[in-house]
Amino acid sequence: MDPYHTEEDQVRAIKQWWERNGSSTLIGVGAALAIVFGSQWWQQKNLRGAEEAAALYQQLQQAAERASGDEIQRTTALHLGEELRDKQSGNRYGDYASLLLAKLYVEKKDLAAAERELRALVERHPDAAPGKLQQRINALLGRDIDPQLGSLARLRLARVLFADNRADEAATVLGDPAGGDFEIERQELRGDILRAKGDADGAAAAWERAIELAKDSGGVRLVELKLQELRLSEPAAPAPAAATPPAVTPAPATPAEEKKSP
Repeated sequence: MDPYHTEEDQVRAIKQWWERNGSSTLIGVGAALAIVFGSQWWQQKNLRGAEEAAALYQQLQQAAERASGDEIQRTTALHLGEELRDKQSGNRYGDYASLLLAKLYVEKKDLAAAERELRALVERHPDAAPGKLQQRINALLGRDIDPQLGSLARLRLARVLFADNRADEAATVLGDPAGGDFEIERQELRGDILRAKGDADGAAAAWERAIELAKDSGGVRLVELKLQELRLSEPAAPAPAAATPPAVTPAPATPAEEKKSP
């Protein structure tokens, strides 16, 4: 038998259900609407932020290109780079801004500031690829980890330390190049460091490795010149001493020769 056989019974049942579940239903509907509209707002906000960051980065690049011969443009580039780095902290545009800032600081002979920028990048972007679990954690936390960017930052940091006459620290940061990104450049720098530390054989081996890796791509003429200069500067091995011929003892004169002698 249908318990709701009349309209009054149906209306009464609806009212009773609404009294029991109306609040939770409204909350659920409100939460669903908030999620939908919130997601749309977040996507639009991120899109606007990305567009603004791209425009600011383009201005930074233009100012950085003119900074070498114009102090006003250098100041402008430094201001734009710091603004972009701070606004897009942890974002790819912020990382690119840090790379450009480090380059500008090096040109300005401010190696300490360049070191700070590059060390922060190395810490944010380990040059070892993360595992699947770490990738999921990074995605949940919004971390954009790029091992290749980390390798580039590590290479440039080693160059800055080497330029600051800190060869041992530069060697530690550079590590032992054994495959991976930028190995040609890392082998060349490793050779420079070893040469500065007096290890001619190690420097030659590193430069030879760089030339071998780049034999198909070219662009290692400078490395070849370094290797040639190193070999020319090495002292030549002393030539072996000529053997002294043995003294010849005259044979004793025969009786006939003794008669002929006066």
